[in-house]
Amino acid sequence: MDLQINKQVRRETELHNEKVKKNRQILKRLIDCVIFLGKQELSFRGHDERKESTNKGNYVELLSCLAEHDTDLHYHLSTNKVFTGTSGKIQNDLISAIAEVMGEEIRREINQAPFVAIMVDETTDVSNTAQLALMVRYVTDTGVKERFVRFDDVTGNKRADDIAALLIRFLEDHDCLDKVVAQCFDGAAVMASGLNGVQAKVKEKAPLALFIHCYAHRLNLVLTQGVSKLSECRIFFSHLNGLAAYFSRSPKRTQLLDEICQRRLPRVAPTRWQYSSRLVNTVFEKRAALQELFQHILEHLGEYDDESVRCADGYKAHLENFEFCFLLSTFHGIFEYSDVLFGVLQNRKLDIQFCLKRVDEFCDTIEREKGRFADIFESTVREAGAPSARRGQAQGNIRARYQKLHSDILDNILAQVRNRFKDHEKLMFLSLLDPQQFEAYRKKFPDSAFSNLTQSHGSLFDDLARLKTELTVMYAMADFEGKSPADLLAFLQQKDLVESMRQLYTLTSLAVTIPISTASVERTFSALKRIKTYSRNATGEARLSSLASMAIERDLLLELKRRDVLHSRVIELFVNKDRRMDFVFK
Repeated sequence: MDLQINKQVRRETELHNEKVKKNRQILKRLIDCVIFLGKQELSFRGHDERKESTNKGNYVELLSCLAEHDTDLHYHLSTNKVFTGTSGKIQNDLISAIAEVMGEEIRREINQAPFVAIMVDETTDVSNTAQLALMVRYVTDTGVKERFVRFDDVTGNKRADDIAALLIRFLEDHDCLDKVVAQCFDGAAVMASGLNGVQAKVKEKAPLALFIHCYAHRLNLVLTQGVSKLSECRIFFSHLNGLAAYFSRSPKRTQLLDEICQRRLPRVAPTRWQYSSRLVNTVFEKRAALQELFQHILEHLGEYDDESVRCADGYKAHLENFEFCFLLSTFHGIFEYSDVLFGVLQNRKLDIQFCLKRVDEFCDTIEREKGRFADIFESTVREAGAPSARRGQAQGNIRARYQKLHSDILDNILAQVRNRFKDHEKLMFLSLLDPQQFEAYRKKFPDSAFSNLTQSHGSLFDDLARLKTELTVMYAMADFEGKSPADLLAFLQQKDLVESMRQLYTLTSLAVTIPISTASVERTFSALKRIKTYSRNATGEARLSSLASMAIERDLLLELKRRDVLHSRVIELFVNKDRRMDFVFK
């Protein structure tokens, strides 16, 4: 009897496990559908999901499409009345489980990383909710990573105390409070204030967390403040912005712009000076075509309304005005270099020392631009004619006036750059890894930079004397010649030199962990706008963060799927709740 009972139990166990195996295969199909819709930023639910509906939503329709070529899935969807896996609750549970697996992987990477930096920015979504985006930057075996963590609703908690508490709670939850070496925000007072701002309150808990005011924001402020002090420049940019708006408000004008100029004018964003630079460069390159366009409107008055004709006459006069053309040429010369610098400051792979060098080069370029006044003035005279004197101004003083205007613009920009990028001293230790200085360091060791490191971050190193020795060896070896901090990090990892040059590896990790901008955080806002739209504005905060994680960190999602660890772990988390279907093996 015992033998028969054992056989029966064993048989029942085998049948149960076979059933569980099939159920798990069905659950994997559901997970794959969630992953596909999540990484493609598509909506899940439909307006009408009844059986007779012709559009039951992307999730159900995708499952139906797969079922046409999958017999097991088709049988499950058509016969199972207990657990079909199409309900909104099941969708939310799967989305949450996938995001939790991704969060576990990020936590694992953070625990293995030597240092961590946090990056934060805030925006308002379509439902007028203030969303705080949180990202972390750290070093892994494959290089520097900037990972999106989540969105937090801070509509009622925008005080420095609340935001700082949120960040500290996150760092404590991930056991990395003692690893924080940098915090990167924009220049808002609530974030950047050294007395009661978020950065000051975070420093109370993490004293080594350097505050980095986003370099891209700084450059934006440099260009904004550099021209807002001059009335001529403010008038120039107001006319320029009106020119862009003139075409955007009328499809007929836009069509004419496409036909004659074959290029549209960029719309201006008040918080993004780079868009103004694109507009300046476009108008500079297409000035003759724009004059032709406005002339066409004035010659065909019957085809356009009064506003179009009136504005066309005014903008045509501006494009032929000496002062407008002079300022257009002046800012075109500046923005050719500032656009390149913007691109550099928004590259997540570059280290802060490299960016500081590029800022210094930008200053040198602006200094050289002062010597181009004669070329700009003469070329403007050829294109727009000689400038006319203002009332009460002698004709001979016109050139001197424009030379002063040109000089004031450049001096204001230079002053703003030097004022806003004056934190070189606290980052002096980064020059220890400046590849352009290695040859000079062979002859004389950079004691001042090393002393700066000792005072600011000496507690991060086990043996400072050993670090000095390893730096001396690095300067002397040809294999390290010309390598940036990121290249040094990769070289040390590839050649298995991490343990033998542990102090140098620590310094290199510190240098590349410090972020230069919040550009990566701001890129998450684009995903937020695509995920939480007007028709999806009721999305809950937890679901929103989970969907954003799948969309923004799709490379991590696909890596976990490739390593074949995603499905099994998601199923483990999913079956933690009571389910009306067997998913657990005996």
